[in-house]
Amino acid sequence: MIKSWIRYVVVFVSLMGCFLVFAILSCCMPDRAVQTHIGRAALTLHEKGEYPNVIIDVESCRLDNFTDALILNQIFCIDRSRPLHSAMVVTHAETQPVYDFTGALVKLTRYEQGLTCKPYARYWHGSTFLFRYLLTFMSYSNLLWLMIAISAMLWILFIVNYYPRAGIWNTLAFMFSWLMVYGFVMPFSLQFFPVLALSLIASTLIVKHENNPTYIAMLFFVIACFTCYFDLLTTPLLTFGWPLTIWISIQKNTSLKLKDSLCRITGWGALWVVGYGLTFLTKWGLGSLILKANVLKDATGQVLHRMASEDFSRWDAIVRNFNMLPISMMVAILILLFVLTMWHFRANGGTKALLLLLTALMPYVWYLSVSNHSYLHYWFTYRLQAITIAALYMALLSFSTGRTRPKKNVFLHS
Repeated sequence: MIKSWIRYVVVFVSLMGCFLVFAILSCCMPDRAVQTHIGRAALTLHEKGEYPNVIIDVESCRLDNFTDALILNQIFCIDRSRPLHSAMVVTHAETQPVYDFTGALVKLTRYEQGLTCKPYARYWHGSTFLFRYLLTFMSYSNLLWLMIAISAMLWILFIVNYYPRAGIWNTLAFMFSWLMVYGFVMPFSLQFFPVLALSLIASTLIVKHENNPTYIAMLFFVIACFTCYFDLLTTPLLTFGWPLTIWISIQKNTSLKLKDSLCRITGWGALWVVGYGLTFLTKWGLGSLILKANVLKDATGQVLHRMASEDFSRWDAIVRNFNMLPISMMVAILILLFVLTMWHFRANGGTKALLLLLTALMPYVWYLSVSNHSYLHYWFTYRLQAITIAALYMALLSFSTGRTRPKKNVFLHS
């Protein structure tokens, strides 16, 4: 037990060191090409507006150019003569009194007056540092194409590994969960992309190491650290809920024991929470130490604010997120899967179904806990319900005896 905890400590300290070095080296990168590419991107984002719809003209397909402009703003403001300070403080320029990040980015790239610099030290801002590397070598439009290509490749890699284990219907159920939350929008956004990529990577690794609980435990801990590093509180729980759903779905009904499975899942969940929370705390501690400012006080104040319910109830946060889903389409698919299950019904899928139904509740626990953020940013936090949709569909399929798996890995023996 002690050796196991030492491993986690060593891994955590190593990750924090890597995160810090990654950020510092990014801040040391030359500015010229980066600022040229951001200057062109600023005009594009400002022309499209802060919250444009993409592909389908509905609110569920809204982009967050507001935050993308913020990320580019932070990249532009990095002072490479003070890389450690820049890595910790992560400043951006704001227009006053108007809160307009696309407009601020245009003014910043034109070196106009009337901007106020503001620190944003409570996040790690890993995506800011990652995209600074990439914008050294490519334009903003090429960066979007790169994110789309990586997303497609990650989906293909996942399906190649998952389909032989889970079969066509479970694979489709998982993909439907992505479509029902308009997940095809995520690769178009600097803000949304990292969580999607991390969730697919973790889900693929779960399939490849399904029988190694020690590996899976460490995976959830590590992926939580990466989630905290790269994400700006969009849909972080997706990196736990999606892989967990995948793991449950590929277990044999005869090998699942309810008590043992609940203990194992609870342990994995605790490791994810600890990894996510400790990574935040480490940033606040390092920030306070290096910047000689009370980053911890600012961060804890924001945490309490995000968890509060002010002019609305916590239930309102759940309802607002739920109403973003295409209910009629979800029900139609549910009926299709119900017919399939009734046609090939088996009675021994109860344990798996119960575990999946409990997993389906996770997004709503999140909404209740972080109600302020979930209520105000419902138009992207609603995507957490991809966990719910996948778990519900797969819970129904747990009672089906229909032969859904190929006799051999068609991808390796074609």
